[in-house]
Amino acid sequence: MENDIIHPNVKSSFEILEERFSNERIEWSKKITDMGVKLGKILEIPNLMITLYTERQRALEYYHYLISLLIGINKTYRKSYDERHDYYTNKIQVRYPNESTKHNRILVDLHEILQQRETLENHAKFILGTVSTIDNIIYAIPRRIEIEQISRGK
Repeated sequence: MENDIIHPNVKSSFEILEERFSNERIEWSKKITDMGVKLGKILEIPNLMITLYTERQRALEYYHYLISLLIGINKTYRKSYDERHDYYTNKIQVRYPNESTKHNRILVDLHEILQQRETLENHAKFILGTVSTIDNIIYAIPRRIEIEQISRGK
């Protein structure tokens, strides 16, 4: 927050991450749109099939990479939460009236980790949805071929 006041044009690591994920979502959305256009052209289907399986694998590998990052962040979060809980329970003079108040105070302290975790979870869900969309296009290919054959009278 202080960097925003001193250097207003300097982006935080969270803003850089958010911007990167936003650009990746745009890139994946364009790929899906292109695949949909190719599905509409019967002569493009052989190339589309190669693209579909390649991009599906890339998206799936990327999803698992994001999940591995999320596992690391969750590990850091749990460790930090435990340290903060011990601190607020045993090492300060302030006593909290109940556990939820203490819990909320800890969440405020760990807001950066939580923000990263939520951003990563959101992006992982998007990528998993992208894999699902690619699966739907793969499922649609035989139907598209059947429609083309019907339209040609076969």
